[in-house]
Amino acid sequence: LGPGGFARIHRAFGFSFDDKGCARRSQRSRGGGGGDDGAARADVVRKVGGDSVRRAVGLAATRASARARFADRGVTHGRRILRAPRARGLEMTRTGIIPGVSAVESSLLAAAAVDFGIQFVGWAVASVLKTEKFYDILGSVAFASTAAMTLASSGLGARQVLVSAMALTWTARLGVFLGLRAHRDGGDSRFDGVKDKPRVFAIYWFLQGVWVWVTSLPVYIVNGTPGQSGLDAADYALAAFWALGFAFELTADVQKYVFKANKSNKGKYIKHGLWSLSRHPNYFGEICMWFGVAGVAASGLAASHPGRAVGVFASPLFVTFLLTQMSGVPILEKSADERWGKDEGYQMYKKTTPVLVPKLPWM
Repeated sequence: LGPGGFARIHRAFGFSFDDKGCARRSQRSRGGGGGDDGAARADVVRKVGGDSVRRAVGLAATRASARARFADRGVTHGRRILRAPRARGLEMTRTGIIPGVSAVESSLLAAAAVDFGIQFVGWAVASVLKTEKFYDILGSVAFASTAAMTLASSGLGARQVLVSAMALTWTARLGVFLGLRAHRDGGDSRFDGVKDKPRVFAIYWFLQGVWVWVTSLPVYIVNGTPGQSGLDAADYALAAFWALGFAFELTADVQKYVFKANKSNKGKYIKHGLWSLSRHPNYFGEICMWFGVAGVAASGLAASHPGRAVGVFASPLFVTFLLTQMSGVPILEKSADERWGKDEGYQMYKKTTPVLVPKLPWM
C-alpha cells in the first residue's frame, strides 16, 4: 500500500495524525459520521486496498498450492521445510536421494541405478575373466547396498528400520550360503557354455538385476514413503511369521549343506529333517519371508497410500512365481527325476512328501 495509501485509509475512517505520526480517532468519527463519510471510506478501500487484497489472496493460494504439491517430497522452501501433515503417531521421512522427484520415486530410481550398475560392472568383469564365481555374491551385494542406501535416506522410522532389517538379515544369510556353496562346488553348472558368450551372459546379469529390484520393492517403497503409522500387534505377528520362514529356510539349507559335505552321501538325495516334510522346504521358507516383509510394509501404507500397499505384494508374488514356475522347483524336480526316477525309494519319497508346503509330522 505504501505510506500514502495507509494515510488515506486512516483519514477515510476518521483518523488523524499527531506530530509523532501516530493515528488518533477523531471526535467526528467516534460519533458515527455521516453517510458521505461511509461512502468515502468504501471508495478508498476499493481504490487503495482492492488490488493489494487480490494480490495477497493470490499469493496465499500459490503458497498453499506449493505446500500441497511438495508436501510428499519434503522440499525446502526458504527457511521452512514443507512436509506432509504430521498426524499423531505418524513417522516422517527426509528428502529423497534424487532431488526434484517425490521421495518414493527417488527411492525406486536410485535403487534401480545402483542395482543395475552393479550388474553391469559384474558382467563386464566376468565376461573378460570368463567366470561366474562372483555372480551370486554380487546379487547379495546389490540387495544389501540398495536396502542400506534407501534406509539411510529415510526418516529411520520404526517400520522402515524393521522392514530393512528383515531384508538385510536375509541378504546376509544368502551371501554366506552362496559363498560357502561356491567354495564347495568350485563352479556353477548353470553357466556352462554361457560365460564365454558375453551377449548371452549379459542376459543372466540383467535378470539378476530384475530379481533384486522386484524382490526388494517393499523395502524401497517403505523407505521412500514420508508418513506411516507406528508398529502394532499385527506388525509384530507378521514379523514373527517372517522369522518362522527365515528359520525354516536357514535350517533346510544347513541340513542340505551338511548332507552334501558328507562324502558317503554322494549321489544320494536328502530325505531327513525338514526335507522329510517338504521336497523344497528352503523355498517354502523364502516365500513365507517375503510375504512377511510385504505384510509389514503394507500395514503402514494402507491408510495413507493404498496403491503402494497393494504394490508391495508384487515382491512375494514374483518370488513365488520364480521359485515354483521358473528357476527353482521345476529345474530341481527335473534333475531329480533324471537321476533317481527309477529308484523305488525316491518314487515313494516323492509320492508321500509334498513338493512345497510341508506336511505336518503326524500326517
